[in-house]
Amino acid sequence: MKKLIIILSILFASIAYADHEDEIGSYYFQQVPALCGSIDKINTYLDHFNFKPYNLSLGREGMREDGQPVYMITYYVNEDETQTTAVIDVPNKSESCILFHTFDLTKPNKG
Repeated sequence: MKKLIIILSILFASIAYADHEDEIGSYYFQQVPALCGSIDKINTYLDHFNFKPYNLSLGREGMREDGQPVYMITYYVNEDETQTTAVIDVPNKSESCILFHTFDLTKPNKG
């Protein structure tokens, strides 16, 4: 788990100084609480709350569309679509982290 936190810290620190930062504004990082564990343990958590994958996306180096993939985010919704969670996976690592588990999901009207 410590290795994953160190990798994510380095990744986020390098992203903070991305070339495009000046073009779109100044940002800073906060400490975000995350629940981390072995992939099996995280899957047990997801199963316990009846989460099903909703979509996947890749985080890319330097926050650039053409950057190398450095992590994957899987967004989950529970069966009755009232809760969500997101899990981050780093390639070749044996741990995953749940970034949030939210409740009272609502869907804005489109139109």
